[in-house]
Amino acid sequence: MSSNQSKNKFKDQFNRSSKKYKDTFKETKWSPKLIFHTTYNVISNLFFIIAFISCLLLALGLGIGGGYFAGLVKDEKVMSKKEIKQQLYSMTESTSVYFGSGESLGRLKSDVQRDVIKGNEISDNVKNALISTEDEDFYNHNGIVPKAFLRASVQEVLGSANSSGGSTLTQQLVKNQLLTNETSFERKAKEMLLSMNVEKNLSKDEIIDSYLNVVSFGRNSNGSNIAGIESAAQGVFGKSAKNLNIAQSAYLAGLPQNPYTYTPFLPNGDLKDDESLQYGINRQHYVLKRMYQEEKITKKEYDEALKFDIKKSFVDKVEEPNQKYPFLTEEVESRTIDILKYHLAKQDNISKKELDQTPVLMTKYTEKANTAMRNEGYRVDTTIEKDMYDKLQDVKNNSGRYSWDREADYTNSEGKKASKEFQHEVGALLKENQSGKILAFVGGRDYEKSQINHATRAKRSPGSTMKPLLTYAPAFENGLITPNTALLDKKFDYLGYSPDNYDRREFGPVTVDYALRNSLNLSTLRLYSNVQDYKPWENLNKMGMTVPEDVQDGLALTLGTADFTLEQDVNGYSSLANKGEYNDSYMIESIKSRDGEVIYQHKKDPKRIFSESTTYLTTNILEGVLDDGSGYQIKDTFDGNWAGKTGTSQDAKDSLFVGYTPKVTLGIWMGYDQPITFDEDSHYQLFMWRDMVNALSSTDREKLGYDSEFTRPSTVKEDTICQYTNSTGGCSSGEPKASSTLISDKVDTSKKDIQSDYVLKRLGQSIDPNTSSKVKPKEKVSKNSKEAWSYKSSSNSSNSKPSSGTSTAPPSSD
Repeated sequence: MSSNQSKNKFKDQFNRSSKKYKDTFKETKWSPKLIFHTTYNVISNLFFIIAFISCLLLALGLGIGGGYFAGLVKDEKVMSKKEIKQQLYSMTESTSVYFGSGESLGRLKSDVQRDVIKGNEISDNVKNALISTEDEDFYNHNGIVPKAFLRASVQEVLGSANSSGGSTLTQQLVKNQLLTNETSFERKAKEMLLSMNVEKNLSKDEIIDSYLNVVSFGRNSNGSNIAGIESAAQGVFGKSAKNLNIAQSAYLAGLPQNPYTYTPFLPNGDLKDDESLQYGINRQHYVLKRMYQEEKITKKEYDEALKFDIKKSFVDKVEEPNQKYPFLTEEVESRTIDILKYHLAKQDNISKKELDQTPVLMTKYTEKANTAMRNEGYRVDTTIEKDMYDKLQDVKNNSGRYSWDREADYTNSEGKKASKEFQHEVGALLKENQSGKILAFVGGRDYEKSQINHATRAKRSPGSTMKPLLTYAPAFENGLITPNTALLDKKFDYLGYSPDNYDRREFGPVTVDYALRNSLNLSTLRLYSNVQDYKPWENLNKMGMTVPEDVQDGLALTLGTADFTLEQDVNGYSSLANKGEYNDSYMIESIKSRDGEVIYQHKKDPKRIFSESTTYLTTNILEGVLDDGSGYQIKDTFDGNWAGKTGTSQDAKDSLFVGYTPKVTLGIWMGYDQPITFDEDSHYQLFMWRDMVNALSSTDREKLGYDSEFTRPSTVKEDTICQYTNSTGGCSSGEPKASSTLISDKVDTSKKDIQSDYVLKRLGQSIDPNTSSKVKPKEKVSKNSKEAWSYKSSSNSSNSKPSSGTSTAPPSSD
């Protein structure tokens, strides 16, 4: 059959069928009932077809959407409850510092100030304000609102550059703590999955509390960035989060939406102008309205909150540690970093030795420690007693014991020579002898003018404060002397070195007691030439006072040619006070993580430096320094029982005094940042030390040992000795005797000749070959200023100009 024939056949059939249906339609009698049933059947069949097709399309869409969603989150690990909590609570937190006496010093400066607190420390007003404004269905949903996902889906399908949506508080928390801020469809999908997981594992209270600890609140009244409701409450209103009223709660709850627009403070901490403040106030009013609409507050509370003068309740300034206690804050930070760098390196299996020997690693872990200290929320407990610290600051701030400002040349930061005026500076440090705790210190006179910590960082000449540590204590330790042993205070020339006493005169034969109390140079140097045989600088090295090798053998080392910090000098004297046992000074008692884990606890490492007999005999002499010795100017004007030693450097550029009781040691240094000769004979350091001692007496006298006595050990006895030979059984060549002399069991008291090496080496034979001829056994050995100043010598001149140091002339009352 041809194609034309087929077409004609189908056409005929179609025409016949059409005619049949038309005829049937015309012949049918269309009653209302028939019309209804026919229409119903057509519509129902059509609806069924549409519904069927819709279900197929919906199933297809859900399948595709679900598959796409599953594909987006397939690599997202399902976290346990423990993991969720760890990550949600993993937030930067400022390190808090506490005084040894328990008071809070404050939080260390960081990029963001945050105080993490518990939910019961947050006012319900804050929670109600936040929920009413940000997520009114918070207590009803399971972490997500479906319309947000649908909106994001449509935006993604339409190719919108940035997808967005109304997130729940749970989603905002997840976005802040568990995800990036990227606004992609994939992140939104992960956000939804994680939000549901968070809701499944955490209570609503845990979620809202975590949110309020995480979110940013702009700036505080110092201009610092703040996060967390506690820092916001303290930084904006100067009160804790649990004490916020409704108006204040609404104000803070409105800040997170746009914290730096709504915050009342500028970057420098100043209050914004009224026009700029109005943005935050308008936001507060909106929050209050939502609280009222959600029935969280009554109409009366709403009206009262609107009338509340929020501007007047802003805090003026938040006092930060580096503002009130700049020297202390800086020192705590430095010592904390020094501890943390070794702790962090140890976690990475790097030893202390390896870290110390590898500069690149040291730099890396120092930076890591600094970052950790400012962001990991440590608790640092110090040894500083607040009351004592404040007393010392009051003295140095209100004292008139300063010399005038002096101009001097110096090298500026660009390495160029310049000139400026320097103010007279001070550093002081109070240490507990038995523990090593630094109880208080004075870093400097004015931090804004000089940031150098003159107590712990500045290395200067200790002057004659070295004499007891390097000469007399080692001489006692090695049995060379007793307090009444004769020394020779006569001039000498050793390889061109011709030192002198402060008063430019020599005092002939003097007792050890007199030479040390009055800080004589000539007799001390002669004795030191003998003590050098025992390498006394090794004692200093044991106490952390490392003596450079190039000055170890120098005769003038005992006069202070090696520079030390005041803290190091105090360490040496605290060993004398502590019966010869050295305990290194420290300021950080412990460091704890934010979870309370102790990651550092100071441990004592005592070292025996001197015997008890040595320290008692040395101390017995130094108690006289403040009576009729080089510190007589403050005799009977200070509280407590103290021993101590003055010190003045070459050309009077540094003046010191270090005093101690059986329980504490207090040292002071005064001078200029640029070494300048000044009127040290005004004894500024003595009078300020005296004022500090008297100020401290109102704190804890027992802790300071003001009423304690130095006890004599059984190894020290009293006897009569021959003053040159230390013999108790018979004197040589008519040498003088001294009764009631304290003698340790280390001294050789056998009979000896006055011309023996034992005697002549002590008198300076190794630096003065003529020593033997200068010894006149029948000359009186001076034991006080009246006797010493009566000594006749051709080298003594009444016109001699004093050198640096303290005059040994008898007090005017003599």
